[in-house]
Amino acid sequence: MMDDQVTAAGFARGLLDPGLSPRAFGAGSPTGRTSGWAGAGDALRQLGLHPAAEVREHDLVSVLGGRHTGTGVRVLTEPAFYDLTFTAPNSVSFAWTQLDAGAQAEIEQAVLASAGLMLTCLTTVAPLVDGVGLPRSFVAALVLHAVGTRSDATGPIPPILHVHSCLFAVQDADGTLLAPHEPALAEEDVQRECDAAAGADLAHRLVQLGYRVRNTAGAGTGHSFELDGVPPALLADERFWRNTGCGTATDH
Repeated sequence: MMDDQVTAAGFARGLLDPGLSPRAFGAGSPTGRTSGWAGAGDALRQLGLHPAAEVREHDLVSVLGGRHTGTGVRVLTEPAFYDLTFTAPNSVSFAWTQLDAGAQAEIEQAVLASAGLMLTCLTTVAPLVDGVGLPRSFVAALVLHAVGTRSDATGPIPPILHVHSCLFAVQDADGTLLAPHEPALAEEDVQRECDAAAGADLAHRLVQLGYRVRNTAGAGTGHSFELDGVPPALLADERFWRNTGCGTATDH
């Protein structure tokens, strides 16, 4: 929960920092979408939001405080947020850096869409409404990053495409917005299932775009697939992939 406006503003600024976005690599489409609000239209409208609209700092601060982005009226009595990060396989991130702007934008949209699928999966398997009911929908902000760290002090900065899926509220059967039930959200089996669903969705989207993927489930890579064509030695280079943790609001 972020009632303090300074804290909320700091978090929003960190999350939307251009230095962490795909544009930080100086590549990709400068007009490509790298963020968007997710959830049913009627759920989002209660907070003055619209599906797929760009996530802006002012709106993010308002939602963190549980308030309508236009009127400032409190909508959520107990504001909360949970950052459910979805990370693309390292081979996808590396391949992304080698592509032209159009192909990069296609991969970016695929990763964003799969992160949205991860949240949709949550609504079908986790009793996020008071721990007993499945939500009708949700309110979340999807923000795509391509940078995991701001410092190269301990090694190179690798590309690491990942989406911060910030979940703020779920919608009960009557349409009321509530804070997600944290114990249900924290279930490891639920998280694994939803992450696996998002991974499978991303693999399918990439195949549809013409890429070849190979199954790496159980291979200890942390991902269910990798793209063909990326040298295995590069993927195994621990020094290259060392700086992949993401700092957002913690740095502000």
